Formats: sequence, C-alpha cells, structure tokens
Amino acid sequence: MRVFVLTLAALVLGASGQNHECERPCVAGDTRTCMYEFHIVEYHTLSRACYDCPNNLADCKREECVAADGVSRPLLAVNRQLPGPAIQVCEGDRVVVDVHNNQLSDTEAIHWHGQHMRSHQYYDGVPFVTQCPIMGSFRYDFPAATPGTHWWHSHSGLHRAEGVFGAFVVRRPEDPLLSAYEIDSPDHVIVMHDWMHKSAMDKFLGRHHSLLDDYARVILVNGMGRNSASELEGVEAAHTPLEVVTVTPELRHRVRLVSATSLNCPVIVSVDGHRLTIVATDGAEIIPYVTDSLVIYSGERFDVVLEADQPVDNYWIRFNGLIDCEPFGSVQGAILRYEGAPEEDPAPTLFYDPTYPPGTVVNPLNSVDGENEVTMADLAALSPSTLPPEVDRQFYLGFDFSQVNNSLLYNPDLYPYNGVSAEWQVNTPQLNDLNFAFPSAPPLSQPGVAIPSLCRYGEEVSSYCENDFCRCTYLLEVDLGETVELVLVAEGQIGDENHPYHLHGNKFHVVAMGKLGSATTVQEVMELDAAGGITRKLQDAVEKDTVTIPDGGFTVVRFTADNPGWWLMHCHLTFHSEVGMAALLHVGGVEDLPPVPTGFPTCGNFMPEI
Repeated sequence: MRVFVLTLAALVLGASGQNHECERPCVAGDTRTCMYEFHIVEYHTLSRACYDCPNNLADCKREECVAADGVSRPLLAVNRQLPGPAIQVCEGDRVVVDVHNNQLSDTEAIHWHGQHMRSHQYYDGVPFVTQCPIMGSFRYDFPAATPGTHWWHSHSGLHRAEGVFGAFVVRRPEDPLLSAYEIDSPDHVIVMHDWMHKSAMDKFLGRHHSLLDDYARVILVNGMGRNSASELEGVEAAHTPLEVVTVTPELRHRVRLVSATSLNCPVIVSVDGHRLTIVATDGAEIIPYVTDSLVIYSGERFDVVLEADQPVDNYWIRFNGLIDCEPFGSVQGAILRYEGAPEEDPAPTLFYDPTYPPGTVVNPLNSVDGENEVTMADLAALSPSTLPPEVDRQFYLGFDFSQVNNSLLYNPDLYPYNGVSAEWQVNTPQLNDLNFAFPSAPPLSQPGVAIPSLCRYGEEVSSYCENDFCRCTYLLEVDLGETVELVLVAEGQIGDENHPYHLHGNKFHVVAMGKLGSATTVQEVMELDAAGGITRKLQDAVEKDTVTIPDGGFTVVRFTADNPGWWLMHCHLTFHSEVGMAALLHVGGVEDLPPVPTGFPTCGNFMPEI
C-alpha cells in the first residue's frame, strides 16, 4: 500500500489547483494510505491575506484569503480555508488525519459524517462519547469503507457553525451508477452552508441570554457568495466571487451536494433551464429520479446528474433558504458555466424566492402528500431489499420545544421562565422531554468509568429533574444484531420548526413519513400506529443516515444494529443539539468491540474528597 501525505504547505497549494495524490480515478486493487494535516486556528474573513479583496477580485483568490460574502467577521478555519480541505479518496483507502488544535482555549473533535467506523469506533469523533476532546494533537486513522458523498465537521460546541467542516467523497472502482453520467469531477462537489455576520458564539449567547435573533444572514457555496442581506442590513453588498461549476456541452455530469448548515435552514436547490436526476442520497444509490428542485437539510447529501443539453451560456444554480434563512431573504447563486461561455454572471436576476420552482420537488419541507411533492419514503433504493415485518426493538422519540426552567438559560429563583416577559422567554429543545448531558468520560474508550446521570429509555427519570427541567445522559440500549425501529416524532407544539435527525455509526431504511397536522404528540402517533394507521415500506426503502421529520408528523426508520459501540443520535441543528436534543444508542457490549488503541487519551472529572 502506498502512502501519500498532504502537509499544511501542500494543502495551501491544493487550494490553488494542486490536488492530493489520493484524489484520482479509482482502480480495483489500488488502495493507498492518504495522510492529511488539519491545523485548526482562529481566523478572520478579509484578513491581511486578502490584500485589496473585494475591490480587486484577483486578490480574493489568494492563498489563505477567506472572502466569504465580503463581510468582515471572525471564524474558525482548518488550514485557513473555508470550507476546510476536501478529502476525496477511493473505497478501501486508509485515511489518516492528524488534527492539531491551535485554538487559544477551546478543545476539538472531528466527526466523519457518513463513515460508520466499523471496527474503528474510537475515531467517530464525538467528545465524551467516543474520545476525549482534543487539547493538542490527535490522529484519526480509519478506512474509507462507506462509499459516496459525505463530509467531515467539528463535533465540539459551535465550531461547525464557525467554519470547521469540509467535503469527504469516497469513490468506487466499479460504480453501479456509472452508466448514468460521463463526468464525475472532484470540482463538482458543492458544500452549502448558512452564514452569520458575527461569530456563532455571539449568535448563540445573544439568542439564549439576550434579545438577538437566531436567523442566518446568507448562504455560502463552497465558502463563496454575495451578501443577499445587504439591503435589510443597510449596507452595500461587496461584489465577491461566486462558485463556478464548469460543464462540457452534451455530457452528463455528476454533481455532489452537501448541506453543512448549522441553523434551521433547509435549502431549495434548482438550476435554471435544467432538471436534476437524483441518483444517491447520503452515499446510498437510489433508482434515478428526475426532479425540478430538491430541498436539502442539515447533514444531508444528494448526488444529482445534470445533463448539459442547453445552449452554451451561464445559468444560475439557485440556493434559497427556508425557516431561519427566510427573515433576511438568504439566497445564493453559483454559476453553471458551459465551456465556451463568457466569464460573466447569468443574465437573469438572482432574487430570494421561498417557493418551489414549477414542477416536482423532492424532500419538501414539512409536507408529505402535496401535489408534485416526493418524500424520502417515496423513493426506491437501487439495491433491492426486503425488510421483515416485525422488529426486535421499537423506540418512540419525540422532538419538540418546551417552556421549562432550563437551568442553562434561567435561574428559577431569580428569573424563571414564567417570571420574565414574553420577549425574554426562550424555549428549550428537548427529546422525549429531556435534555442530554454528556458523560464526564467517553464510555466507549473508558467503559469502567461510571456515568453519573445515566437514564434509560422507558425508565423513570424524575431523579434527574429540577422541578420542570430534566437533564441526563439518555440511553437507548439494544443487543448486537437486533433489528431496530425508531419512530421519530416532530411534535410541533411550539413554533413552526423542522428537525433533521442524524444517527452515528449506522445507516437506516426510511420506511414511512406522515403528517397529522400542524402539531401532534408522541401519544397520538403511538395510537395511530397501534390502530394500523402507519404503513411501512418494507420493499426497497432508501437508506440514509440523516433525515427530516415533518413538523406535526413522523418519520419511521429501521436498521439492523450490527455495529457495536456508543453512537450519538441527535437533531443536526447546532443550537438544538448543543442545548440537549440528543441521545445515545448503545449496541452490544465491551466484548464486541476492538481493543482500545494503545495510548488512547483518557479524561474525566477530578473531585477528591475533602
């Protein structure tokens, strides 16, 4: 096996055109060791590296210049890039990433979203679950075992929202979708994310302890874009560079879409004058489905085929944000440029439009049976499968906001929830009326350390409650090899929300989606299910690792728990998960796991007796 190293200097060169040696056409039998160095640093847009950007667009493309949308703000960056370095390898390659935490005070951990870490559970990248948070340097070492379009991101605090994320693509030597396209370029990976004009920590604290909003300002595409909120902000938008996707006329191109959004910002994706053929989601192939637009939620990925069958020209790829991206009209454009077209913006106006384009929309927001709307439960997997009618374990999980005296936000003795005016009342995101508390030490790598606030699904939790607020390490336990069904319910009792659900270490079949109204309850869904009102799709259901739950409705997923370990499951919206909309899935026992790597870091509380 050959070893290829990408150092910090090489990564900087890579930003200007030099690719990593592991970014290559995949050939059977050619597996490599692909090494990367991630240096995590506090940084700033429009830094001195940008010289006269955005006044001089050429300066915006300088190495280490993060122009974003032309608004100056701090960020966290990996190797002074936004997004961070893309990892594009072949199935079976060994991926080694040395993460160097150069932050002044914060710790770090990197999650490899979409890689299931079978036999490499210790590298899933969740602090206090699979590893201790990184204070210095840490080496992740695992095989690229799950092919498809994925991504990596920080799983520490708000760091993902600050800019610590990037693409992770695993190609196959023999792609079952090869007949669907002619070109699969590493340059055709689109990572979209919401962006604020202040740090994520300022936004979080301003929302939860003051009167600031929790709305995004813009959407960026591969870290680039223009300030669509400029008019509402009362400033002049800088003419910063846009992402350009270059295509060859008359050929079919595979385009890989990744949503790295952090706030509640589903994004409508469409391309002027072109239809999109969806061929995969979250790395799993589906029977190709032609659509006019799709909605992508935080953590999701879609692979689409775009046929360059229109006149040679420039066309808008449109990204319109919803919910938290609506108040400031968050819209962004990338340029679909045919070879031979002039280097200029498309002629039509780019404007904010929260409605779907005419025609079919896949993965609609909070809807399951609208006209021309297609959900994940309606699509079919490319690889045939038949699920058994019964499962070994079933769990009902309710996602909603609660009007409780969350001790992270309130002091019941000084300023309780009901003792402050409505404008100061911030509701608490919860899962089954609980907020998740991380253990003091990772149970995966330190199984002998007790979890002090452990509470199990189906058991009494009152001992972990302070009046109306309950917080504990919420645990779902299953035996290795058991079949599992999760009935995910977005109760929607407070506000018009949406919760994209992500399960680590596994992929699942999406077997049902439904909506009962603007709001529902877990009990109502249980009663509907008991009466035979939820039909499961057991034949050829699509596989995903991240899925939306329609507000006032449910999504039902099934999987076989054949990957032992401790796996986080959570809403993938940063402000929701960090406040505690999460739980742990424990599969199997210590005897089912590989040994803890030699020298693996340990951590925990230090509270000696006095």
